[in-house]
Amino acid sequence: MKPITMYGAGGHAFAVVELIRASGTYKPEVILDRAPKVSEILGVPVRKPLNEESITNLCLSIGNNSDRKALAADFKCDYPVFVHNSAVVYPSVNLGEGTVVLPNAVLDADVTVGKHCIINNHATVSHNVRIGDFVHIAIQAAVAGLVTIGEGSLIGAGSVILPGIKIGKCAVVGAGAVVTRDVPDNSVVMGAPAKIIRTN
Repeated sequence: MKPITMYGAGGHAFAVVELIRASGTYKPEVILDRAPKVSEILGVPVRKPLNEESITNLCLSIGNNSDRKALAADFKCDYPVFVHNSAVVYPSVNLGEGTVVLPNAVLDADVTVGKHCIINNHATVSHNVRIGDFVHIAIQAAVAGLVTIGEGSLIGAGSVILPGIKIGKCAVVGAGAVVTRDVPDNSVVMGAPAKIIRTN
Protein backbone atom coordinates (compact mmCIF):
# COMPACT_ATOMS: atom_id res chain seq x y z
CA MET A 1 0.00 0.00 0.00
CA LYS A 2 1.09 3.58 -0.65
CA PRO A 3 1.91 5.74 2.36
CA ILE A 4 -0.20 8.86 2.84
CA THR A 5 0.15 11.80 5.22
CA MET A 6 -2.90 13.25 6.94
CA TYR A 7 -3.21 16.81 8.24
CA GLY A 8 -5.47 17.47 11.23
CA ALA A 9 -5.71 15.44 14.43
CA GLY A 10 -9.23 16.32 15.59
CA GLY A 11 -12.37 14.23 15.64
CA HIS A 12 -12.71 14.02 11.85
CA ALA A 13 -9.29 12.35 11.68
CA PHE A 14 -10.68 9.19 13.32
CA ALA A 15 -13.19 8.73 10.49
CA VAL A 16 -10.59 9.50 7.83
CA VAL A 17 -8.04 7.02 9.21
CA GLU A 18 -10.57 4.21 8.95
CA LEU A 19 -11.80 5.41 5.54
CA ILE A 20 -8.25 5.36 4.13
CA ARG A 21 -7.55 1.95 5.61
CA ALA A 22 -10.77 0.61 4.10
CA SER A 23 -9.61 1.73 0.65
CA GLY A 24 -6.91 -0.94 0.63
CA THR A 25 -4.72 1.31 -1.54
CA TYR A 26 -3.21 3.77 0.95
CA LYS A 27 -1.90 3.46 4.49
CA PRO A 28 -1.96 6.45 6.89
CA GLU A 29 1.67 7.01 7.86
CA VAL A 30 1.54 10.11 10.05
CA ILE A 31 -0.96 12.80 11.07
CA LEU A 32 0.37 16.36 11.17
CA ASP A 33 -1.16 19.00 13.42
CA ARG A 34 0.12 22.45 14.39
CA ALA A 35 -1.13 22.06 17.98
CA PRO A 36 -1.53 18.34 18.62
CA LYS A 37 -3.44 17.29 21.73
CA VAL A 38 -2.75 13.56 21.28
CA SER A 39 0.30 11.52 20.29
CA GLU A 40 -1.57 9.03 18.11
CA ILE A 41 -4.98 8.32 16.58
CA LEU A 42 -5.99 4.69 16.04
CA GLY A 43 -2.33 3.71 15.99
CA VAL A 44 -1.21 6.47 13.59
CA PRO A 45 1.42 8.79 15.12
CA VAL A 46 0.60 12.49 15.46
CA ARG A 47 3.27 15.21 15.37
CA LYS A 48 3.85 18.83 14.44
CA PRO A 49 4.83 19.52 10.84
CA LEU A 50 8.49 20.12 10.05
CA ASN A 51 9.72 23.35 8.43
CA GLU A 52 10.67 21.57 5.20
CA GLU A 53 8.03 18.82 5.13
CA SER A 54 8.24 16.61 2.04
CA ILE A 55 4.79 15.22 1.22
CA THR A 56 3.76 13.23 -1.84
CA ASN A 57 0.21 12.17 -0.95
CA LEU A 58 -1.92 14.16 1.51
CA CYS A 59 -5.43 13.95 2.95
CA LEU A 60 -6.79 16.95 4.85
CA SER A 61 -8.54 15.42 7.86
CA ILE A 62 -10.06 18.66 9.15
CA GLY A 63 -13.81 19.18 9.45
CA ASN A 64 -13.69 22.99 9.32
CA ASN A 65 -14.16 24.13 5.72
CA SER A 66 -12.14 27.36 5.89
CA ASP A 67 -9.23 25.59 7.61
CA ARG A 68 -9.19 22.93 4.87
CA LYS A 69 -9.10 25.64 2.22
CA ALA A 70 -6.20 27.44 3.89
CA LEU A 71 -4.16 24.24 4.18
CA ALA A 72 -4.85 23.17 0.60
CA ALA A 73 -3.19 26.40 -0.53
CA ASP A 74 -0.07 25.59 1.52
CA PHE A 75 0.78 22.19 0.02
CA LYS A 76 1.54 21.22 -3.57
CA CYS A 77 1.07 17.46 -3.68
CA ASP A 78 -1.39 14.75 -4.69
CA TYR A 79 -4.77 14.66 -2.93
CA PRO A 80 -6.42 11.27 -3.52
CA VAL A 81 -10.18 10.84 -3.41
CA PHE A 82 -11.53 8.31 -0.88
CA VAL A 83 -14.95 6.67 -1.21
CA HIS A 84 -16.11 4.06 1.28
CA ASN A 85 -17.18 0.81 -0.35
CA SER A 86 -20.64 1.05 1.25
CA ALA A 87 -21.35 4.40 -0.45
CA VAL A 88 -23.45 4.52 -3.63
CA VAL A 89 -21.71 6.69 -6.22
CA TYR A 90 -23.08 6.50 -9.76
CA PRO A 91 -20.65 6.46 -12.71
CA SER A 92 -21.82 9.91 -13.83
CA VAL A 93 -20.67 11.50 -10.54
CA ASN A 94 -17.60 13.77 -10.71
CA LEU A 95 -15.51 14.06 -7.51
CA GLY A 96 -12.86 16.77 -7.05
CA GLU A 97 -9.42 16.06 -5.61
CA GLY A 98 -9.17 15.44 -1.89
CA THR A 99 -12.87 14.75 -1.45
CA VAL A 100 -13.94 12.03 1.00
CA VAL A 101 -17.20 10.09 0.84
CA LEU A 102 -17.99 8.29 4.09
CA PRO A 103 -20.05 5.13 4.78
CA ASN A 104 -23.56 4.77 3.34
CA ALA A 105 -23.58 8.11 1.55
CA VAL A 106 -25.50 8.27 -1.75
CA LEU A 107 -24.44 10.39 -4.73
CA ASP A 108 -27.04 10.20 -7.48
CA ALA A 109 -26.78 10.69 -11.24
CA ASP A 110 -24.85 13.65 -12.69
CA VAL A 111 -23.70 15.05 -9.35
CA THR A 112 -20.57 17.23 -9.34
CA VAL A 113 -18.62 17.61 -6.11
CA GLY A 114 -15.76 20.11 -5.83
CA LYS A 115 -12.33 19.77 -4.28
CA HIS A 116 -11.73 18.82 -0.63
CA CYS A 117 -15.38 18.20 0.21
CA ILE A 118 -16.77 15.93 2.93
CA ILE A 119 -19.83 13.84 2.14
CA ASN A 120 -20.54 12.38 5.55
CA ASN A 121 -22.24 9.20 6.80
CA HIS A 122 -25.71 8.53 5.35
CA ALA A 123 -25.84 11.85 3.48
CA THR A 124 -27.95 11.77 0.31
CA VAL A 125 -27.23 13.98 -2.68
CA SER A 126 -29.79 13.60 -5.45
CA HIS A 127 -29.47 14.02 -9.23
CA ASN A 128 -27.92 17.03 -10.98
CA VAL A 129 -26.62 18.66 -7.80
CA ARG A 130 -23.60 20.98 -8.05
CA ILE A 131 -21.41 21.27 -4.95
CA GLY A 132 -18.56 23.80 -4.74
CA ASP A 133 -15.10 23.30 -3.23
CA PHE A 134 -14.57 22.86 0.53
CA VAL A 135 -18.19 21.97 1.32
CA HIS A 136 -19.27 19.65 4.14
CA ILE A 137 -22.51 17.71 3.77
CA ALA A 138 -23.02 16.41 7.31
CA ILE A 139 -24.50 13.12 8.49
CA GLN A 140 -27.99 12.23 7.27
CA ALA A 141 -28.43 15.46 5.33
CA ALA A 142 -30.74 15.15 2.31
CA VAL A 143 -30.02 17.30 -0.72
CA ALA A 144 -32.75 17.09 -3.39
CA GLY A 145 -32.23 17.30 -7.15
CA LEU A 146 -30.93 20.36 -9.02
CA VAL A 147 -29.60 22.03 -5.86
CA THR A 148 -26.49 24.23 -6.06
CA ILE A 149 -24.23 24.62 -3.00
CA GLY A 150 -21.57 27.33 -2.96
CA GLU A 151 -17.95 27.01 -1.91
CA GLY A 152 -17.23 26.62 1.80
CA SER A 153 -20.79 25.94 2.91
CA LEU A 154 -21.86 23.58 5.69
CA ILE A 155 -25.04 21.55 5.31
CA GLY A 156 -25.92 20.47 8.85
CA ALA A 157 -26.80 17.03 10.15
CA GLY A 158 -30.29 15.83 9.29
CA SER A 159 -31.14 18.90 7.25
CA VAL A 160 -33.27 18.79 4.09
CA ILE A 161 -32.79 21.01 1.05
CA LEU A 162 -35.72 21.04 -1.38
CA PRO A 163 -35.29 20.72 -5.17
CA GLY A 164 -33.72 23.53 -7.16
CA ILE A 165 -32.56 25.56 -4.15
CA LYS A 166 -29.39 27.64 -4.38
CA ILE A 167 -27.17 27.76 -1.29
CA GLY A 168 -24.63 30.60 -1.42
CA LYS A 169 -20.94 30.57 -0.57
CA CYS A 170 -19.86 30.05 3.06
CA ALA A 171 -23.45 29.54 4.18
CA VAL A 172 -24.46 27.37 7.14
CA VAL A 173 -27.61 25.28 7.14
CA GLY A 174 -28.36 24.31 10.73
CA ALA A 175 -28.95 20.75 11.86
CA GLY A 176 -32.48 19.59 11.10
CA ALA A 177 -33.33 22.64 9.00
CA VAL A 178 -35.74 22.36 6.06
CA VAL A 179 -34.60 24.75 3.33
CA THR A 180 -37.48 25.90 1.12
CA ARG A 181 -35.92 29.02 -0.46
CA ASP A 182 -32.51 30.17 -1.66
CA VAL A 183 -29.87 30.98 0.97
CA PRO A 184 -27.61 34.02 0.35
CA ASP A 185 -23.81 33.96 0.75
CA ASN A 186 -22.52 33.93 4.35
CA SER A 187 -25.98 33.34 5.82
CA VAL A 188 -26.83 31.04 8.71
CA VAL A 189 -30.28 29.47 8.45
CA MET A 190 -32.15 27.32 10.94
CA GLY A 191 -35.63 25.89 11.50
CA ALA A 192 -38.43 24.34 9.45
CA PRO A 193 -38.93 26.17 7.23
CA ALA A 194 -35.39 27.56 7.47
CA LYS A 195 -34.98 31.26 8.19
CA ILE A 196 -31.91 33.47 8.26
CA ILE A 197 -30.83 34.02 11.86
CA ARG A 198 -27.60 35.91 11.14
CA THR A 199 -25.00 36.76 8.51
CA ASN A 200 -21.36 35.83 9.07
